[in-house]
Amino acid sequence: MQLVTASATGTGELARKAGFNLPPELLDKAVTRLSIISIVAAISTITLFTAAHLFQPEARALQAHPLIRLVALALVLVSGAFFSLQRAGWVSKQMIVHLGGVFQVFVAFCVTVGETSLLDGPGTVVIGVSKVGLWLILCGILIPNTPLANLTAGMFSVVAWLAGYWTSMALLGHAFIGWNRVFMWLAPLVLCAFWTNLINRRIFTLQLRSHTAEALGSYQLEYLIGQGGMGEVWRAKHRLLARDAAVKLIRPEILVGRSMRDESVIRKRFEREARATASLRSPHTVALFDFGVTKDGLFYYVMELLMGIDLQTLVTRYGPMPPGRVKNILIQVCESLEEAHRLSMVHRDVKPRNIFLSKLGTQLDFAKVLDFGLVKTRFQNDESLTTMDGTATGTPAYMAPEIAMGTKAIDGRADIYALGCVAYFMLTGELVFDEGSATAIALAHVQKVPIPPSQRTEINIPERLERLIMQCLDKDPTKRPHSAQDLARKLETLDEIPRFCRDKAADWWDTNLPLQDPPPLEKTSPSFPVYESAKV
Repeated sequence: MQLVTASATGTGELARKAGFNLPPELLDKAVTRLSIISIVAAISTITLFTAAHLFQPEARALQAHPLIRLVALALVLVSGAFFSLQRAGWVSKQMIVHLGGVFQVFVAFCVTVGETSLLDGPGTVVIGVSKVGLWLILCGILIPNTPLANLTAGMFSVVAWLAGYWTSMALLGHAFIGWNRVFMWLAPLVLCAFWTNLINRRIFTLQLRSHTAEALGSYQLEYLIGQGGMGEVWRAKHRLLARDAAVKLIRPEILVGRSMRDESVIRKRFEREARATASLRSPHTVALFDFGVTKDGLFYYVMELLMGIDLQTLVTRYGPMPPGRVKNILIQVCESLEEAHRLSMVHRDVKPRNIFLSKLGTQLDFAKVLDFGLVKTRFQNDESLTTMDGTATGTPAYMAPEIAMGTKAIDGRADIYALGCVAYFMLTGELVFDEGSATAIALAHVQKVPIPPSQRTEINIPERLERLIMQCLDKDPTKRPHSAQDLARKLETLDEIPRFCRDKAADWWDTNLPLQDPPPLEKTSPSFPVYESAKV
């Protein structure tokens, strides 16, 4: 399977489906080249204006005309503004590409006003081609764009020549050169737009297909096994070692429509998740094999392929879990979190979806902690680097009060609170607070006292386990277990809880999850099977 799916039915089909929106995998290249061309336009305008003043004395009087000066100044300012807009990252890359078409037409208009300012009367012979033709070729071939968008910008650029000539003729008081000479000016431009579009169509198709055939480093993507709000996970195989792995990458579609600042936040968060995961060695943290960036700047990392089920799906599908099994899982999760906390990392998104039960060799119910995308170190003070406007750092249903209140000085006890919420969910199948909205849930974690889990389930919950869970859910971090290791030790002392022994685990897995290899997802599927590590 390839990274990007594209139709192989030919140039016409690809062009027809593309429309005006450039595919995400080509946006980076288009925006980069647009910014370069905008600077080229500004510098070229200043250079040519100065050269004409120095080497064509007869043009100096014309350059002094307010119209010519205004047009030259507007071209330089708009070019600079377009470059600044791209660099500031206030709008999405797709919007930059759309504005690039408008910019192309505007430059064609300004060039026309300047070069037709000397056309006066029908005695003028048309020799050569308008500089707009060179501009069309430059933009049409160098800047990746869809054939439809390229053709539209080209045709409007031809119309811009007419508008520019009419403007210079009217404001400078020149006589009309005649429709025959207008035709001789326009014909080469139409040909330039036509042939450039044909070349662009071919280049566009080849670029798409080159992305389709691209493999990620040493790993060949086989099929999609999961996708979510930010990323997608592919089952992959190392081409030399023949080792199965899971490759996580940012979904190209998720970057479309976002401002470039938000896109930068997503990329930084993704990179930080990879680096944080790679620094952890606990067997209960998902292992990371490789990390890299494609030639188009797409971050990806390669992690172990887990066979199993996440706690959210398990409880939703099979109901609450017995205390012995909950105890075993919590102790394993504590081992992963303890290592992270000792390295000054706070996970900040501990929840059932991020805890994966797997079959690892002969071991069953082997817990793995996933998704360190929101991890925060004690040295990280600039939250703006990794948080987008309007987005919360965590999941409200499992959010510690200090995070909900926006407290900056948080530590591992925030994860202890979240783990208490996870334990509550595993035992009852219910959230600690199930309010009507995310904001209401976050406020409940700050203000409300949770109902003891024994009052919300028919399962017999040992008293000491319940007290320990309620201690984890204390609003005051100082009253919770002071570390993940402390919580694990307290769980290990709960001898009254029946063990969820190896035989019970084997029976459960054989009955419910025989772990047969699942079929691949369709590329557009929003869900994923519970058999593989598809956490995104």
